[in-house]
Amino acid sequence: MTYRSIGVVLASLALLAPALRAQSTEQQIVADAAAAMGGRDRILAVKTLVVQGGGHDLNVGQSLRYDELGLQSDAWQIRDYKRTYDLANTRARFEVVRASQYPYYQGVGGERVVQGLDGDVAFNVAPNGSATRVFGGQAAGRRVEYLRHPLTLVRAALGPSAKLANGRTQGAERLVDITSGGVTLTLAINSGTKLSSRIIQMTDSPTMGDTAVEASFGEYGTVGGLRLPARITTRTDRWPSADVRILTQSVDAAAGNLAAPANVRSATQPAPPAPPMTTAREIAKGLWYVEGTTHKSLLAEFSDHMLLIEAPNDERVRAVLAKAKELRPNKPVTTLLVTHHHGDHTGGVRLAVANGITEIVTHRSNVAYVNDVLSRPHTINPDDLAKKGNGKLPKITAIDDTGVLRDSMMTVNMYHIRDNSHADSMLMLYFPGGKILTQPDIYMPNDARNVIEGEPLGHAPWLQNLAGNINLRKLDVEYHAPIHGDYVTNRQFLDSLIFMTQFVPGGKSTN
Repeated sequence: MTYRSIGVVLASLALLAPALRAQSTEQQIVADAAAAMGGRDRILAVKTLVVQGGGHDLNVGQSLRYDELGLQSDAWQIRDYKRTYDLANTRARFEVVRASQYPYYQGVGGERVVQGLDGDVAFNVAPNGSATRVFGGQAAGRRVEYLRHPLTLVRAALGPSAKLANGRTQGAERLVDITSGGVTLTLAINSGTKLSSRIIQMTDSPTMGDTAVEASFGEYGTVGGLRLPARITTRTDRWPSADVRILTQSVDAAAGNLAAPANVRSATQPAPPAPPMTTAREIAKGLWYVEGTTHKSLLAEFSDHMLLIEAPNDERVRAVLAKAKELRPNKPVTTLLVTHHHGDHTGGVRLAVANGITEIVTHRSNVAYVNDVLSRPHTINPDDLAKKGNGKLPKITAIDDTGVLRDSMMTVNMYHIRDNSHADSMLMLYFPGGKILTQPDIYMPNDARNVIEGEPLGHAPWLQNLAGNINLRKLDVEYHAPIHGDYVTNRQFLDSLIFMTQFVPGGKSTN
């Protein structure tokens, strides 16, 4: 071999060395995790895992306030928690009863949820035993949930098709990114014990952008020759979101038949529904009630601009902005009023800003939240605002107890809704020109989503609170234009108040 050939070979090896070292680092992290858990051979030999326990979770995004304590107000008990894994066939069955633990919940309490996974086929099982296949984001989420356990993720990482990347050390942990079956998760192991300490998934949120969902593992014990955790604590970004204690665990026990039924496996993804028709009716001079889905918006006309009230999600914001242009083509929508901080009412804030909103009006307790929504990175799924780059962000006008938006054409009076246990960041709006009241989430006339077992006329926990706030402000209300539900008279509200329902007895059917 010539000196020139030797030089070429040595140069090639020099270029390959960093890649080889990186691969070795990542494989070593997985190998260490497997050894600490019980060994590669034992992990690959496991046929089934059954865990049972309970705990609680929290509805991040539907809390009393946007702070550390407020985010822990919406608590749900987790009971009859059972997860059965058929590792040999990549199948699972997740069962749980989730029951609200606060007295003012709105919806179903104590509901049993049964979910299945068979390879890449995800499905839900109804109380009567019938199964329905799910697709898209639900199916991807089910695959993530299958891998969100040290045993399942390390086992997948040991497989020939897994891709390992970005081995690194952070503090007292070593981390590696693992891609298996189209899902990428980060495994963190304790540098001392080598046991899995965390599994991290990076997700995209319409409001919070790049968001880490992190499951942490503790209280390890020996089960069937494996070291497995007995406590799983989950955080969504910086917020605690679940805490589960495993009471019993079995390895290689009978798991039953977890295969997807034939009709589920053969089911095809249905065509997406047609976009809802967006209608706008003028309920007072210069004030339109924009309908089309469960979340309504309003448009108010001022002398030189339009005000958008509520931006629940991108689909609705696009539709309402198009309707505004149709109604008043020469008046831009420049102001957005945000009624409160819940995610289903603010998912379209960023799109609204990307489309010309220069001022956001909201209660002062929402300012930190709105600033987070506008400033957090959206690199996983860049939205319209992220694509615009470092544009000028809108002015945020904070309302304290009361506020008003007024010019020669329109007056909107704003009031903080006091002592509401659903969210203490809410504003209600009064339009004196039409004696109309608008509020979110408290009174939802004829909204069938509030019909629950034992309450055929709808669960209505906050009507007295709304009536008290109306009386406190001495408002002369003739009509209600709620964000959820129908546009109704105040007489219907008073009847609902007496009967404590969302539907007037003997009135409009829930069907």
